[in-house]
Amino acid sequence: MQDLSIHKTRELPANAKEIIENLKGRHLADDEEVSIWASRPHAAPAGEARSAAWRELNAQLDRMTSKTGVAPEELEKLIDEESDRVRHGPR
Repeated sequence: MQDLSIHKTRELPANAKEIIENLKGRHLADDEEVSIWASRPHAAPAGEARSAAWRELNAQLDRMTSKTGVAPEELEKLIDEESDRVRHGPR
């Protein structure tokens, strides 16, 4: 079973798009992509596994910036803001 799926917003069923827009709190443009990653809870990696995960995350962010044309610093800022909103926002 696949853990990650990526969908073009314009190809989503209307009800799925509406649910995602409600989760995100904003409208999704037709040219956007939605990534869904399912994973089981697990302990945070340590040592070399943690370093490898960090390198993999940075590589993924580099791929995202190359696709979007957004400067890496701007993407990092957006991720930090959204992470802060999720961690400390209303539940």
